Amino acid sequence: MTGQVYRLTEDGLVEVTDPRTGAQGIFDFQARWQSGELRHADLQMAGWVGRLARRRGARPPAE
Repeated sequence: MTGQVYRLTEDGLVEVTDPRTGAQGIFDFQARWQSGELRHADLQMAGWVGRLARRRGARPPAE
């Protein structure tokens, strides 16, 4: 859909990778940037992937 790869990290954040450039970024489930070269993530995709952690019972990241 976006051309980027969204992956849930062990600590409940969302890792986004652009396969064309190799750039990565870490975001919360509301697509707020946490770290990395990529500074933008799709809100819908980050939300879908990030809320998966909550459904699985993972602790949400500290705000």
